[in-house]
Amino acid sequence: MPRISASCDASATIHGNLYSGQIWPQFRPTSSASVSVMRILLYALILVVTAAGSAQAQFRIGIGGGQRATTPIAVLEFEPDNSASAQHARDFTKVVRQNLQHSGTFTLVNSKDHPQTAGEFLTQPDWRGWKDAGAKVVLAGNVSVSGSTIQATYHLYYARSRKHKLSEAAEVSLNKWRDLAHFVSDVVHLTIAGIDGHYASQIVFIAEHGSATSRVKRLAIMDQDGHNIRYLSDGSSIVLTPRFSPDGDEITYTEINSGRVRVILRHLVTGQQEVLETAEGTSTFSPRFSPDGRGIVYSLALNGNTDIYYMDLQTRARERLTMDASAETSPSISPDGRKVAFESDRTSGQQIYVLDRSTGSVRRISIQDRARYATPVWSPDGQWIAFTRIKDGEFAIGVMRPDGSTEQILATGYVVESPTWSPNSTALAFARQERQTGDGTVKTRIYAVDLFEQREWSLPTTGE
Repeated sequence: MPRISASCDASATIHGNLYSGQIWPQFRPTSSASVSVMRILLYALILVVTAAGSAQAQFRIGIGGGQRATTPIAVLEFEPDNSASAQHARDFTKVVRQNLQHSGTFTLVNSKDHPQTAGEFLTQPDWRGWKDAGAKVVLAGNVSVSGSTIQATYHLYYARSRKHKLSEAAEVSLNKWRDLAHFVSDVVHLTIAGIDGHYASQIVFIAEHGSATSRVKRLAIMDQDGHNIRYLSDGSSIVLTPRFSPDGDEITYTEINSGRVRVILRHLVTGQQEVLETAEGTSTFSPRFSPDGRGIVYSLALNGNTDIYYMDLQTRARERLTMDASAETSPSISPDGRKVAFESDRTSGQQIYVLDRSTGSVRRISIQDRARYATPVWSPDGQWIAFTRIKDGEFAIGVMRPDGSTEQILATGYVVESPTWSPNSTALAFARQERQTGDGTVKTRIYAVDLFEQREWSLPTTGE
């Protein structure tokens, strides 16, 4: 069962993972959907449009971490303005509810306990009924489809204090209705929790099919909830470890073609791609962008040794960051750019280390000698490092502080690996592989888990 190699030998790491079922998910920090937003004032429950503007439905990295209690929220069924809007109103409500349920920030009040419909609530709120239902926040609104556009009007109230918090209307083209639902979910998350959600983000991953010995791997992008899958490659080359740039406009990944292992930079808008390391006799893999997007860190195997390098994307100059005789892989730069987490076998097997770029000093942060650690990934807020751990034959996804303290396991399984952070540092996506079936088929899917409640859910990757 070749998963994460016992040593960090470059060849074993690359080729051993070809048939492991890894799909390497990674969140995209922004969305390109344009949403027109109108703010609405309420006077005696009469809606009056006072101003109009436009905003980008995107994710800005928020501040996470710390103790959190979930907020009970009642998401009322959005009411349709006309018969043409009925199905879209139901679908819109479903997406918003799923988003908030998976946030780790909210707990949904069961719709069976709702004392009122959206129309009834907005006309004459039953505050006692909502308090008895356990709701702290109430979200209500309506959906209107007109021609090729869809508009959602949404209102937020604090049920216990009976205070109005927000009223807005947002509009997009009809074929972008899911983007609108994600946008509204983000607004709710930011308004109530004070940090951005991750609902409008996308995930880049490796879509796989085939038997255990004949895997076809295609580069793909999908929404964070598993919808709107778009394939970027045809499977003729083996592609691994895709990563988004900080602005979401580019990806870098490992490609194996005609026996060469290379790091590729692909521009998503133009579709153009280029090889970042062309030196003869080298293999490059496991790339990741720096937080400022100006460079990448990656592993380069040269003259029998594998080290971590940094490449400036403007000049293409490379800088060697590690100098040890052991193999170093899976680098991740801290949000402030000052440190690099990576995995190495320089001491007692496969462990995680942190390099201080200013001093060159290296410190091991994984502390369990009986376990192997791999794939360290710094959270966007800098508070955590996610990792894959193998201990006593069990795979696990976990997080630890950058100094190695406060290790927490979030998910376990037959094979779970390749964690990646949501842009707001509140959730992790990862790959989960089930045991091989009798016909040799390997089933691997993307799962997500929130950091605080540790609720786990699966994401479809085949368009079902």
